[in-house]
Amino acid sequence: MDNYLINQIKNMQGSLLGIGITSEKLKKAIKKNDKITLCNLLEENPKGLSKKKFGVLNKPRTVNIKKIKKVFRKKRTDNIICNMDTVKPFLKTFVRDSVYINKGKLYIYGDKELLKQAKEKYKRYTNDIKLKEEKGKYILIVNNENTKNNKIKDIGYWWKDTANSFIDMLTLILAN
Repeated sequence: MDNYLINQIKNMQGSLLGIGITSEKLKKAIKKNDKITLCNLLEENPKGLSKKKFGVLNKPRTVNIKKIKKVFRKKRTDNIICNMDTVKPFLKTFVRDSVYINKGKLYIYGDKELLKQAKEKYKRYTNDIKLKEEKGKYILIVNNENTKNNKIKDIGYWWKDTANSFIDMLTLILAN
């Protein structure tokens, strides 16, 4: 999985947003790529953001994943790489926000079952989605080049996801 992502990072251009990247190999590949002009890395805690402008690391900046849409404007980020474990608690809003801010490709790596749930949510916006397996690890690749957001649909999807999570919680309580 790391090798696949490193190969993708070598070909990236423009801006990159990394969420929950813990692998030092991936961080080194990002630093080596001179075509990446702006790189924002959200660490494991949602408050640590470091910026790379033209190869220089600045002081960490605080950004909450829930408010990522306000910090990064519409269709300004070329590529996003994120860890599913970091995004999992915010999946309801992250799907909507990642489609809003991304104009290129989105790479999510993690558990297969969680990625299948995310794939179903991303199907609302685009059909160009691939779930790849690399040595027992899974990567979800979403192409956001031709996606569009609609505020009314986003609100409807949010309510639908909230109702589904409430029903799942109620089912677990009744089953126990």
